Amino acid sequence: MLEVENISVNYGAIKALQKVSFQITRGEIVALIGANGAGKTTILNTISNIVPSVAGRIIYQGKDVTRLPPHDIVKLGISQVPEGRRVFARMSVLENLEMGAYTRTDNEVGSDLEKIFQRFPRLSERRKQPGKTLSGGEQQMLAIGRALMSRPKLLLLDEPSMGLAPMLVEQIFEIIQEINRSGTTILLVEQNANMALSIAHRAYVLETGEVVLHGDAGELASNPEVRRAYLGE
Repeated sequence: MLEVENISVNYGAIKALQKVSFQITRGEIVALIGANGAGKTTILNTISNIVPSVAGRIIYQGKDVTRLPPHDIVKLGISQVPEGRRVFARMSVLENLEMGAYTRTDNEVGSDLEKIFQRFPRLSERRKQPGKTLSGGEQQMLAIGRALMSRPKLLLLDEPSMGLAPMLVEQIFEIIQEINRSGTTILLVEQNANMALSIAHRAYVLETGEVVLHGDAGELASNPEVRRAYLGE
């Protein structure tokens, strides 16, 4: 479904990514784990072409999307939930969700809105409230709902558990699994490596902009090196 081939990204003189390659098969949850600054968020932003690469290619469903503008990438079926949620603070919950469908021209946006409200009843209760008045967990639900309104085939999730209480973290990860079971492929960036590996099918480990390990998520979770470096053991 997605092939990232030897992607390199620089921030000035800093090499953020160095010849990173990985692939995602339709229907998977693939996790990217690593320390802060390893390049995880940069990978998602490069797939969305928010951050341009200096080398390499990104192939999505057989099409080279490396240089496509971000809105065209969304139209093709890739949507991103950014780190820190980044909901539109002054817009209502409803308006935030409608913004998620801005690339669509079909007549099913209304029915998809109701599906989001069914999936996230708390958002339905707060549909007229400004985004800034929601709790952290509610904002995360809103950010996910907004991304789903574009009807993505591939959902890029950046640190969905950040700043949330443990009970809410479990709820968000249950939602991620539910979204995947409904047919959406997921690329998950997550600092909580234990949680990420518990729901992912496969995973890649990044260090200073390079993939250093990859494989079945369960095998990586039992790898002594991974457990020592990322799982707090």
